[in-house]
Amino acid sequence: MENIKRNYRIDNVELNWAKLDKPVSPFGTLQWELQVATTDKAKADELASNHFNVKEKDGTYTIALKRKAIKADGAENKPVTVVDGNLQPMDASKIGNGSIGNVIVYQYSYDMMGRQGVGSSLSGVQVTELREYNPSASGFDAIGNGDTSGDVEEAPIF
Repeated sequence: MENIKRNYRIDNVELNWAKLDKPVSPFGTLQWELQVATTDKAKADELASNHFNVKEKDGTYTIALKRKAIKADGAENKPVTVVDGNLQPMDASKIGNGSIGNVIVYQYSYDMMGRQGVGSSLSGVQVTELREYNPSASGFDAIGNGDTSGDVEEAPIF
């Protein structure tokens, strides 16, 4: 197996499910996360040939990227660097699904417990087209003035 230690840049991809403002713990390990997507098959093939686990659904190719918050030696890891198109630091919590940007991933060879491969760690994100995340507790958008005092029909029960 080849010995890999490099930064790999992925340009002009859709940014989804960005959890870059604070680490999350979906499976017991604190980490920052980001999904990148493209509809460009050639780009997807290039990513697959460069040790990324590319998944395809309905013509969209995605890869899940992460960066552990705690290093193997127990020390804290630096957060993912997040900048705008002018290289100015930006609030990562504003990145909404469908934003466009570039990402840098550090790749490294590993050989642990009989398994060999190439690992990837998300290092930086540059947001070139921001679709601002707008959290809504209800999942609805405001319509009208919000007055619900009028006659209300009961919803049918199915």
